[in-house]
Amino acid sequence: MNPALHFYNVRLSEREAWLGTMIAASFNALGMLLEVALLQKIPGVSARPAVLSGLVGLMLLMVLFSRRNTPSVEWASVLYMVNTGSVVTALLLTNLQFAASDLNWEPFQASKLGCLIAAMVAPGFWVGLLSILAHCLGALVQFEFFLAAEMKTNIAAAEPWPIIAFGLAGILALVYRFRRVLLEQEVARIQAQNFAIKRLANAFLNIRDLMNTPLQVIEFAVDELRNSNELHKTTLDRIERSVQILTEINSLLVQHEKEIEWQSK
Repeated sequence: MNPALHFYNVRLSEREAWLGTMIAASFNALGMLLEVALLQKIPGVSARPAVLSGLVGLMLLMVLFSRRNTPSVEWASVLYMVNTGSVVTALLLTNLQFAASDLNWEPFQASKLGCLIAAMVAPGFWVGLLSILAHCLGALVQFEFFLAAEMKTNIAAAEPWPIIAFGLAGILALVYRFRRVLLEQEVARIQAQNFAIKRLANAFLNIRDLMNTPLQVIEFAVDELRNSNELHKTTLDRIERSVQILTEINSLLVQHEKEIEWQSK
């Protein structure tokens, strides 16, 4: 494995990064749509943050789909962070209202899901890490500083350790995913290198076969000249043609030598 390349520097393919951002935007649009439907049954909780976040996800999905033939890892990362920002903001605005209005509120479930989704579909390691931290730390800050003391007492048995656990699980899953991608890329590189080596080996075997005939001609011609006191023009012509063939073969060898140097870099 290349010692200079670490899993956190792995670059996904453009299409894989683009697809991951499309999946995240789809989760945003569909998830917020379901939340809006749920809010119809819970009075006192504004649906506006969920609607706005869902619209952001939908618009991002439309942009991503329209540009699917020209994907870019950089733009996928930017759009992914925009999507994450809209989701985290919507959750920050609605969690307090859920806590005050819904007696059966399960704290920070969407944030926990966001940690896992980021680990699975983020277009880059650092983008995924920032997204997980945004979901996890956003919930922790809200729990520590914005929930009323009575609300904190009601959910103290459940939080904040579960959201911390989900954040750590998301980070571990993200590390595992990019380590696996690094190994897959390394295997692909080695396979490509082996293919190139086999191709070069076959080329050198063919060159060796091509060299046999002119070498034999030169050898026979030299023997003939040594055993004769006369200068044979036809023999010299054969030698000259053989030398020309060997010169052409040498040019081929130089080309393959450059290819070997390129493969070793």
